[in-house]
Amino acid sequence: MNHILIKIETVFENDYLYVLLIFLIFDIITGTLKSFINNSVYSKINKKGITTHIAIFLFTTFFSWVFSIFNANEYSNIIIMFYIASYGLSIIENIGQMGLPIPKWLSGKFKVLQDEMNEEVKNETERTE
Repeated sequence: MNHILIKIETVFENDYLYVLLIFLIFDIITGTLKSFINNSVYSKINKKGITTHIAIFLFTTFFSWVFSIFNANEYSNIIIMFYIASYGLSIIENIGQMGLPIPKWLSGKFKVLQDEMNEEVKNETERTE
């Protein structure tokens, strides 16, 4: 039992978790600012988003602990880095939607991704009708 409690301490020594927490908080801030700038503030969406962010952080923290028990910290770091990258993209997207300048090559990538998603949704809708 003592071994498991010691592993909890090592989870909070993981710098990736702190980076994830910073990205998560910055994503909440940029998302909220984007909503205010675009006049699309909805408390339901904000609550759902914050709840999702908290769940993701708790998920990654829990699995960091589980992987540390089995001495497989690299797997938890992979999961955490995935979420860091995801939040990084979300932050860049929020900044772009606020009207702040982002490099053209980067904004083009988001447009391509958005167009591809819209086309997939359109095709899926046509198939179900």
